[in-house]
Amino acid sequence: MPIYEYECTSCGHCFERIMKAGDPAPACPACGRGETKKRVAAFRTNAWSTFLDGMEKRVSPQKFK
Repeated sequence: MPIYEYECTSCGHCFERIMKAGDPAPACPACGRGETKKRVAAFRTNAWSTFLDGMEKRVSPQKFK
């Protein structure tokens, strides 16, 4: 299950929740109101570059000696 970041539109409190995709937005844990919006979260991974390096090693192994 992914981690979602939310921000309360009433009090401005930011929090994270582990939720299923499609679940309704949770209430704010600080003020208890249900007026929250999903924030854009930064996501970084090196999986793609690792994959490309592995493919390059197979195609051109002389570059990695």
